[in-house]
Amino acid sequence: VPGAIVQLEPMNVNLASGKYLRLGLGLQLTEDAGAEFDVTRAKDAVISLLSGRKVDDVTTPEGREAVRAALEEQLATAYGGDVLGVYFTDFVTQ
Repeated sequence: VPGAIVQLEPMNVNLASGKYLRLGLGLQLTEDAGAEFDVTRAKDAVISLLSGRKVDDVTTPEGREAVRAALEEQLATAYGGDVLGVYFTDFVTQ
């Protein structure tokens, strides 16, 4: 059952060729997720997944959806099923 959405502050991730991605996320939690939800593992998953990727791999609609799907899978595992979905609140490359 869906519960609260936890916002992660936008963060910059280094991409390939000196580019970067500014990414903000909202995590849809289950109603059973703890009130003191620690976002440290979520930030680590973002950095691990996206660091060094090419800009073209993340800026297309298909690329963004692939990033979302990969994050949802990783975070569901990392948080024992307490993360149901990922929403992008910021997604800017430069």
